Amino acid sequence: MAHPSRRTVLRTTAVASSLAALPASTLLWSRPAVADTPGPEQVHLSFGNEPSREMSVSWATAASVSRPRLRLGTTKGGFGRVVDAETRTYVDGLNKVETYTHRVRLHGLRPDTSYVYEVSHDGAAPKRGTFRTAPAQGRTAFRFTSFGDLGTGSASFSKSSIHGAAAVRNVEQFAPLFHLLNGDLAYANNNTAVQPQAWDAFMNNMSVSAANRPWMPAPGNHEVEAGGGELGYASYHTRFDLPDNNSRDFCGNWYSFQVGSVLFLSIDGNDLAVEDDASIDPATGQSIYISGYSEGAQLRWLERTLARARAGHDVDWIVASMHQFAMSSSATSHGGDMGLREQLLPVFDRYQVDLVLCGHDHDYERTYAVRGTDPGSLLRPSVVSDEIHDIDTSKGTVHLILGGGGTASNDDTYLTDPTAGGVPEAFVRTQRLTFKADPDAKEKATWSAVRDPDTAFPYGVAVFDVDPGSLLGGRTTITVSYYHTPAATVVNPVPTPVLFDRFTLHRLRRDARPAHHGSLAAAGS
Repeated sequence: MAHPSRRTVLRTTAVASSLAALPASTLLWSRPAVADTPGPEQVHLSFGNEPSREMSVSWATAASVSRPRLRLGTTKGGFGRVVDAETRTYVDGLNKVETYTHRVRLHGLRPDTSYVYEVSHDGAAPKRGTFRTAPAQGRTAFRFTSFGDLGTGSASFSKSSIHGAAAVRNVEQFAPLFHLLNGDLAYANNNTAVQPQAWDAFMNNMSVSAANRPWMPAPGNHEVEAGGGELGYASYHTRFDLPDNNSRDFCGNWYSFQVGSVLFLSIDGNDLAVEDDASIDPATGQSIYISGYSEGAQLRWLERTLARARAGHDVDWIVASMHQFAMSSSATSHGGDMGLREQLLPVFDRYQVDLVLCGHDHDYERTYAVRGTDPGSLLRPSVVSDEIHDIDTSKGTVHLILGGGGTASNDDTYLTDPTAGGVPEAFVRTQRLTFKADPDAKEKATWSAVRDPDTAFPYGVAVFDVDPGSLLGGRTTITVSYYHTPAATVVNPVPTPVLFDRFTLHRLRRDARPAHHGSLAAAGS
């Protein structure tokens, strides 16, 4: 299957290899801006394959422009280099609007260094941003944040609200090194008459934070768009430049990157979930169902990536970001997905994945540490510990639903046992069905540990603080803090987040003993 982004048009030649090979060009940059010339917009960052030395800077323009480029410097040394941008376009298949995006891939950067940059084109005033590269690989402390289901930040678009604008600004308040965005980005597929405009509004809202720190997305079901190529990902791929997964046809659909001793995985749940909840093609009236499109390529990549990580000594933690989930007790739930339980959870178990971050349901829920499945169940994950404050993830994986980024949809109500104080119930999706179907496939949600009960405003952001520890083979931790966000209003557009849930994950560092992959696989099976 051809990758949709390969059909984009390259308007210029990419010149984004080692910075050391690029001459300074202040004369090129110093040409004055021309009045009324539209400038760059939607500026955002993403890590390259090596986050300590690579950064991708992307932006958009309202039309074709001449010589889009980036000027780079350090916050201490000023500007020095000018790099020409690569331009990609796509034409939205529903309304034939052409979108123009530009990107520069920066290589040869210094680890743990603050940079300043400006992007521009002939006749336009430059737009400035800053970023900090990741620390050099090794054990170091850092912070990241996460949520999914963001929307444009404007109620003028379907499925979006002003809470999406507040969420982006909340990320800036916590000042992470980067942010994980767990799918359902612009909800452009719910705005079919203005799909490109919805993406524009989303990207401009996101750039309030993403122009200064990488936002690393995973595709959700709402990224599958009618008129967006074979998989519906044309918008997604043209706008985001993501680490390479070394596949011929699916680059950007899934990927990994490492910061410190933490390996991050971005997984495409659309390939693995059985649920059918994507766009409706107006030409046929049928949903665009892409489950299984990679024919196992993603799972093979995942197995290789995890085996390599657990066979070495430099990865302590493994964190997966994706959209769909294996379990949820929401009353308006998409349902725990049997496709993920059958295909994905056994791999997570074999390689002791520590943390799984999802969206999809617009609420907050976390599980106990789970590993394996309960006999005689719908592959219900087994609880291996009822500890909720200080959790050993070498024994089991903790799953979080972080779907409160800011969409207008409210899913924050839960199924409960008829007996007061009983174990919650949950849906399980066992076959290809549309949203909120299959209510009879239920289970006791023995795995559910904590839920945010606020049924009016299910918004919030999760903050993760990695502490590598100081002793070889000693304890390393990730402290997880989930902040509930009160209602955003015109008077108070960015309400102060309120701490709702805090817990610590711990395990032993892997730098003091040989890594025995075989024993890990046995322990997780």
